[in-house]
Amino acid sequence: MPSSTRTGPGRALSRTGALVAALLLALTGATPAPAATPAPATDTGSAGQRAPAPDGDYRIGHSQPIDSVNPFGQQNSLANSVSQLGYDLLLNYRTADGRPDLDNSLAESYRTSPDGRTWTFRLRPGITWSDGRPLTSADVKWTFDTVRANETNVLRGYVVNIRKVTTPDPLTVVFSLSAPDARLESAFVPVLPAHVFAKYPVESIDKIRMPLPAVTTAPFRITAYKKGGTTVLTANPAFRGERPAMRRVLLVHYQAGEAALRDIGLGSLDMVADGDSSWVAKLKKDRDITVWSSPAPGYSEIAFNSCPPGGAGDCAGPAKNVRTAVVQDPAVRRALAWGIDRDNLSRTIYAGQNLPADGLISPYYSAYYKGFAKDPEIGYRHDPARARALLKDGGWDCATTPCVKDGTKAEFEMMVRATSTQDQNAVRRIRAWAAEIGITIDMSVVTEDALNNAIYNPSSVKGRTAPSFDAFYWAWSGDVGTPDLNLEVLRTGSSWADVYYSDPGYDKATLDAVRSREMSGRVAAMHRAERIALTELPYIPTVFSAYIVLTRNDTWHGHQPSPSTGKGSPFGTNWSQLTALRAGPRPGTTAAAAETGSGVPAPAWLALALLTACGGYALGRRRGARPAEIRDWTDE
Repeated sequence: MPSSTRTGPGRALSRTGALVAALLLALTGATPAPAATPAPATDTGSAGQRAPAPDGDYRIGHSQPIDSVNPFGQQNSLANSVSQLGYDLLLNYRTADGRPDLDNSLAESYRTSPDGRTWTFRLRPGITWSDGRPLTSADVKWTFDTVRANETNVLRGYVVNIRKVTTPDPLTVVFSLSAPDARLESAFVPVLPAHVFAKYPVESIDKIRMPLPAVTTAPFRITAYKKGGTTVLTANPAFRGERPAMRRVLLVHYQAGEAALRDIGLGSLDMVADGDSSWVAKLKKDRDITVWSSPAPGYSEIAFNSCPPGGAGDCAGPAKNVRTAVVQDPAVRRALAWGIDRDNLSRTIYAGQNLPADGLISPYYSAYYKGFAKDPEIGYRHDPARARALLKDGGWDCATTPCVKDGTKAEFEMMVRATSTQDQNAVRRIRAWAAEIGITIDMSVVTEDALNNAIYNPSSVKGRTAPSFDAFYWAWSGDVGTPDLNLEVLRTGSSWADVYYSDPGYDKATLDAVRSREMSGRVAAMHRAERIALTELPYIPTVFSAYIVLTRNDTWHGHQPSPSTGKGSPFGTNWSQLTALRAGPRPGTTAAAAETGSGVPAPAWLALALLTACGGYALGRRRGARPAEIRDWTDE
């Protein structure tokens, strides 16, 4: 939910004096102790850069803002990745296959009762928080009880079937469920220290300014956060396992992805976490950079305002400006679904890396995926003639463009994020295909804050929304282990709801999927839910998501793709993917033999990081002043 702009504590590198000092150091050539020499890399050979010191920084560039470091309130996938680095789950995800990683989790074992309604977890003894306090079952109980009690946090979907949490002893946690729940094994619920957070009101825990440095059991502590700048994680000296080779992880926000691409080429970044599909071919012969392209758990979609006039879930009803007669008309939605050429989008805009989407479950989830492309009713192929026929049958007169029905033109606004040139290009093509069948789309390029403000626009009813958008183009990521989240986002009352769709049959199918104890039953229920959503089209899926991650070959090595079979991503599954890294190029490569490098000198990089922390990356486009009516979604 929205919060006002605030200045948070613990933002190292954010003061003007520190910036001036860093610039002076850069000018004089001195190398201060905290400076980072070039950091991480891939496993293929390269021709270039001196390896970093073992205690150097790992520098990750990204264009998606980290909207929050509060696990209860963060919305974006990059923010979730920060939580995966900075906190432990009860069951962390295994790199190889996304299954529970009992070697690296807070729980050393767990068991379920024959009826699936009782789950018992045994915590690994001897784990301490970064402040020296012992981890106990009370911390797990406080975390899950808080997720259950707070009505607006984004994690509530994981706990819908938890009836009670008990702690028979300091190392045992027992979950009593109202119904079996397969998601408990893969629930993304970071465990937080009760002794730090118990003082905060539970009803607003998802909106608090997170106390930094964070107290954690993970190998990295979040020590500084700036939404439009640099977020810093520092190695946790109290971590239970082997300490990471890097001293800090710096997540550097860029206003434009192309600036991050330039900087990793210059050697001033070690990874770009959210690359563009078009970069795959562009960097194919680059000896310094490895491109990791792999299926991801999500999809891009046209999202229609689906809030009923009488409201549903958190929505009290759409705002008065919304063209509901157009965007909620089934004929318009189905016509557009048939009018889009997904193969063309995949091939041109997404350079063949993002496959055409024929459902809400990505092929990433091979055990759950079902292709609907050949279905005669919902296998939406590019068929403009069928699209025009649907509009005609729906009462639209398309003698002129846009079509007209009862005096209403088939015209609506589609919002798209200013930070994604790729998405903007996709909307331009969608707009052209829509015009061919008689629908006019007005593209509106907006900040991510402005889009969120339209989605969560407050209504006159306290605590409920009145979404003010017609439609938008965005994408969902998903959980590592199962596709439940990709379906939950459309369930009535979901904390992830953004279009406020509501259908009892859909709700039942998604809940049946969670509660089924047999894999075949789970999958069948998910496919029932998909069919309902693909018929009513609150979302029109366009392409499935893909991970595009870039890493340097000459600064760090040992990247671990997840999943380990086939194509995988070296980032975003767990903290083990970073703790496995070692400084320098992979032994035996050309880069390992190089004695000199061409990267940014340490003092210059420090100045760069400081400039970024102060207000956005200096070499990228700066964001203009935000209008007074636009709220800032950062929690610090």
